[in-house]
Amino acid sequence: MNRDDQNRLADILEFATRLELYVAKGYEEFLAEDGSGLAIERLIELIGEASSHFSEAFKAGIPSVAWKEIAGMRVLLAHAYHRVDFEVVWTAATVSVPELVLQLKKNLI
Repeated sequence: MNRDDQNRLADILEFATRLELYVAKGYEEFLAEDGSGLAIERLIELIGEASSHFSEAFKAGIPSVAWKEIAGMRVLLAHAYHRVDFEVVWTAATVSVPELVLQLKKNLI
């Protein structure tokens, strides 16, 4: 099934909503061995994957979004798991993703 930009946008907004639930549990829960860290990482990875498949026209319409960095985070989480900096992941979950959602809503919704 081929997903268009609107489907991918809906996916990102859904993943971001789920991410908020895990972030609300706090940083200590994120770091705990059986905590929400893996779920947070996976949701950020999914956001990166969805964003990397937007059309060039879609991405050009929102130049304020750091599209390459979002895709880069996905690659890091998927392929360099041994180099993941948990503070960077937490900042992505608590700052970068909410900022992305604001930009998407401001420009597209």
